[in-house]
Amino acid sequence: MVQSKKFIALIAAAVFPAAAGEWVRVLGDGYEIATDAAPAVARRIAVRLEGMRDLLGGVKKPVPLRVLLIQDRTLYTSLRPGSGAPGFFQGVGAEDWVVVAWGSGESERVVSHELVHAFLEHSGPRRPLWLEEGLAEFYSTARLHDGYWLIGETIGTHEALLRRETWMGEELFALEPTDGHSRQGLFYAQSWAVVHHLLTARGVQPNAPRFFALLADGVNLAAACRDALGFSLNDLLGRARRMQWTSLRIGTDLTEASAPAAEKMTAADTEEMQVAVALASGQLALARKLAKSPAQRGLLALADGDKAEAIRLLRAAEPAPRVIYELAMLTDDEKLLQEVVRLNPNHFDAHHTLGVRASVRGESARAIEHLQAAAAGKPRSTPILHSLALELERAGRLEEARRAARQCLLAARNPVERQMAAGLDRLTRARPPAVAAKKPAVTVPPGWAELKGDTAAEGELVRFDCESSPPAAHVRTEAGGIVLHVHQPGRIRITGGGHTFACGVQQLRVRMEYIAATKELTAVEFR
Repeated sequence: MVQSKKFIALIAAAVFPAAAGEWVRVLGDGYEIATDAAPAVARRIAVRLEGMRDLLGGVKKPVPLRVLLIQDRTLYTSLRPGSGAPGFFQGVGAEDWVVVAWGSGESERVVSHELVHAFLEHSGPRRPLWLEEGLAEFYSTARLHDGYWLIGETIGTHEALLRRETWMGEELFALEPTDGHSRQGLFYAQSWAVVHHLLTARGVQPNAPRFFALLADGVNLAAACRDALGFSLNDLLGRARRMQWTSLRIGTDLTEASAPAAEKMTAADTEEMQVAVALASGQLALARKLAKSPAQRGLLALADGDKAEAIRLLRAAEPAPRVIYELAMLTDDEKLLQEVVRLNPNHFDAHHTLGVRASVRGESARAIEHLQAAAAGKPRSTPILHSLALELERAGRLEEARRAARQCLLAARNPVERQMAAGLDRLTRARPPAVAAKKPAVTVPPGWAELKGDTAAEGELVRFDCESSPPAAHVRTEAGGIVLHVHQPGRIRITGGGHTFACGVQQLRVRMEYIAATKELTAVEFR
């Protein structure tokens, strides 16, 4: 039988691996999958990505998703956030990344786990950590068969651990990423077992959607369990402990033959991708080795705190939305921000900044429009939800403000964010129906008396360490580095730019006030 050249090329790409160090990619609807492994790997994961999207309700990501499957161990080690992580999800700016070390028998399951996080990130309020990790583990087992996905097969390592170890009690449901605990393996295994029970057990599965919906609305976990499932959290743990595994069959039209074709990446495309992921994951040493274009070098100058050089280089770069956004923030140019959202209506950070600026001018309707657009795309961003709740409260839209405040509470993932969100929630509930006649430029909850510092420092906030006790802001100044401690987060004055603290590596220009004797942070102005 005579076949077309295109068909023969596809067969060759599937059978013969790429040359060592050569990258290939598959471009799909809203995503890119790149790998230095075989072209067949990229195509197979493209089918899996489409399948995961369908299994999670057909959710469409509002920002591009870039998936890297890295066979080169040296490259992966230079990018990963922790010493033992086989993969990670990183949302940054106007794109999301899933990065996985490729080559082990668990690689495909790791990809699936991180894809669940990538799709959940933009799909609604944050769920409790045990639920999100349990869902990611449950769906990571998905296997494509002829006409259906099989989900829920036993994860052997989890089952063995659950049979060997003493289970955690209700403390499982309260753990957060910053809590640091020695039973991390048990946490993942037990979360998987509980979610498995919720999604497959007869008599429980039909009530699981209501249970999840109550949690997403901020209902107390114990109350949601009792109201939706009809039993206590302790009963839920007892039922899951029986480990009666059942798999689900979900029909699909997807086949591996339907995957898009893989194409070789040019050296320029490969370098751009590696610099972009290095910047996204905060691995600046790798980015410095590879950066060549004005845009790349400008972003590095920004990360290094060289504002003048960053502006010079970004002005010389191709005018992409990311470049224009950073220029707008560096030069305080609102017209550039408006150009960003014109070019990319899904640039949610630009919407947030425009909303904050409109709020300062007293343009409430315009502020709410931008802030709602930002929250729709980033429903788990504490700074965005905080800004939105405050503006809705000032506009007298109290029910909407309370809903945004509840979502802000759900989104909080460190002590600083949790205390700020709790104060916001109290503010919206305490406010009488009447709308205040005049709004101050910067609003903080009543009773948050400001701390007074005796020293100031200007520079770049390079990292916010949520796991230290107390949390600590690491600032780079011309005189050197300084570490400032957050003892009373609710009393710190925060102004400028619509920013607030988030965990991890930062690239923010700041002016900070603090008490010299104790290094206690008292005020932050984002520049």
